[in-house]
Amino acid sequence: MKYGVIGAMEEEVEILASQMNDTTITKKGGCVFYDGQLNGHEVVLMQSGIGKVNAAIGTTLLIDMYSPGIVINTGVAGGFDPEMTIGDLVVSTHVSYNDVDATVFGYTFGQVPGMPNVYPANTDLVEHANAAAFQSGANARNGLVLSGDSFMSDEQRIADLRVEFPEAKCSEMEAGAIAQVCYRFQTSFVIIRALSDIVGKDALASYERFLEKAANQSAQVVRAFLDATSAHR
Repeated sequence: MKYGVIGAMEEEVEILASQMNDTTITKKGGCVFYDGQLNGHEVVLMQSGIGKVNAAIGTTLLIDMYSPGIVINTGVAGGFDPEMTIGDLVVSTHVSYNDVDATVFGYTFGQVPGMPNVYPANTDLVEHANAAAFQSGANARNGLVLSGDSFMSDEQRIADLRVEFPEAKCSEMEAGAIAQVCYRFQTSFVIIRALSDIVGKDALASYERFLEKAANQSAQVVRAFLDATSAHR
């Protein structure tokens, strides 16, 4: 089986790309695809670019060109759960948008018209990700991942979103689009994100300081996840 691994930024994919063997690099639609072997597994690693549209383009191309059996989103996020700290890991149970509002038409906040209100991750993949996190020594929490095209530093907006999504564990800028594309293509997915910051006024300074460390933490768990998933197939 071929695995599709998606990261938005160079910092989120470079460590995995450097560990791949027999790699063929393809560029299309502004995305970079690394097709090769990682830990003995067939992997296509893709750098999509930041934001929902770039993530949707990249995920669509990834599925259309390579037909992965599983899609994994790696990278960093801002923590929403006040009990979590920088470096902790979030494994998605569900994904939703934090910037979609069609409630006037009877949809729930975060729901794209005609689409589900949340996109559930594959439960087996969540279990494998938890096992991989434990093996890697990461402190992992399961829960809702929020996506939107904004960096979460505005205190009032954060407070409003905590009311709308009290169960949210983190917020980032690509997972919702990745999940929606996987839903449309009936492809199993899971989001594995390490916290580079806690949302709020100090988020930017923390993000800049801990980006590389958090990205490496997420990448390490992804590698362990590949082994854990393959062992159960």
